[in-house]
Amino acid sequence: MPQTIRPWMLEDLLSIQNVLWKTWVDSYSSFIPEEDLKAYFKEHYDIGALTELFHSPPVVGFVAEVDEQLAGFMRTTHEWEENRFYVSSLYVLPQFQGLGLGHTLMKRAAEEAAKHQLDKIWLGVMTQNESAFQWYQKMGYQVVKVEPFKMGRATVDHYIGYLPVSSLDVSSNRKVGTSEAH
Repeated sequence: MPQTIRPWMLEDLLSIQNVLWKTWVDSYSSFIPEEDLKAYFKEHYDIGALTELFHSPPVVGFVAEVDEQLAGFMRTTHEWEENRFYVSSLYVLPQFQGLGLGHTLMKRAAEEAAKHQLDKIWLGVMTQNESAFQWYQKMGYQVVKVEPFKMGRATVDHYIGYLPVSSLDVSSNRKVGTSEAH
């Protein structure tokens, strides 16, 4: 099963929507009503919103492919004013979890952060998404605070914290292309 990580392209947006929706339902539907998921999704991830993100200078996106099928997506943002690097979204379709795609995407995020001389990758994880929280903890995730996060009418607690770039061993050779992202 050949795996690749590459920068996102405009042609990927429909497939990215599919990854987002399927992983949201799998990860969040046990604690966020579907109507709230749909409302948030429509507001933040319709094609117009994704296109706007694609063209936003501080945003860099990557897709993971398995056998040329889009299997995962990561969106990063370098917030210049805060001098922080964020992984705003990281989702891998359930059937492709366990193949190392998420970890490879996080290593790519660490490389991007290091390009900006930043030593932390900031991210948020819903407290009820225990499997994702444990996965990030294995990589060295440090929780700084817990804040509410509103999705539709639902509000869920969200861990806010960071991963040290050094915990992701960006010096090792990776199996992915080296082309620059948009």
